[in-house]
Amino acid sequence: MRAPPETRQRSALLTIVRDEGVFFPIWLRYYSRYFAPEDIYVLDHGTTDGSTDVGGFNRIPVSHRTVDNVWMVEQMEAHQRRLLESYDVVLSVDADEIVAPDPNWGTLDEYLSGFQEEFVTCLGYELLHLPDREPPFDPSRPVLEQRNHWFVAYGYDKPSVATAPTPWALGFHGRTDERRNIDPDLRLIHLHRMDYDICHARHQRWRNWKWRRKDLRRSWGTHNRISSDEEFDQWFFTGTCFEEEQDELLIERIPKRWKSLV
Repeated sequence: MRAPPETRQRSALLTIVRDEGVFFPIWLRYYSRYFAPEDIYVLDHGTTDGSTDVGGFNRIPVSHRTVDNVWMVEQMEAHQRRLLESYDVVLSVDADEIVAPDPNWGTLDEYLSGFQEEFVTCLGYELLHLPDREPPFDPSRPVLEQRNHWFVAYGYDKPSVATAPTPWALGFHGRTDERRNIDPDLRLIHLHRMDYDICHARHQRWRNWKWRRKDLRRSWGTHNRISSDEEFDQWFFTGTCFEEEQDELLIERIPKRWKSLV
């Protein structure tokens, strides 16, 4: 049920992208159902593949000479604070992340329209392509129509919805104060592994970018740079990226009620 007009919250959407020619069109198509173009804010970190030239959102150019996780957090925090001066709720996600309530509950716009808490932590689920059973991804078709499996990914739980500034930890999947407020009805579906070849090419591209030395020394974002065939195969089919929190992939079939989501 929608919130009454007098209590309905005004919501904005925020992300930061760089050369996401596969994922950004999916992201924009999904979220444009629930946000007007003027309420979608995209920090464009030097995209050169043309994917952010399509319009339908506020494009905000940002630049930095290296891949720098601290800088990305600072950028997102600053823009989230600015948006919260004009909006009641800000949803902050990456270009390969789909946030949605359980379809039995309702839709994303219905969820956000009545949101009153300081923040909520989404439950992380990661899509998984099984190449021996499923064909390569076809961008002309819905994503979940083509894929049948996902797994709970605790490390991808994310404090994405907020009415107050978020002190994000590096990677955005936690807060520096370690507070969590899980909503079991709100999921973050991570599309990173929706296609084997697309994911492998993405890792190779990321590996070739110039990374800040401190990020390399501290192994921040290491899983995003795995590209050698043997190591990549092992990670793609068995790795969680957050081994300290989860020992194995518990693969589940995607319920039918989710299949038309994106």
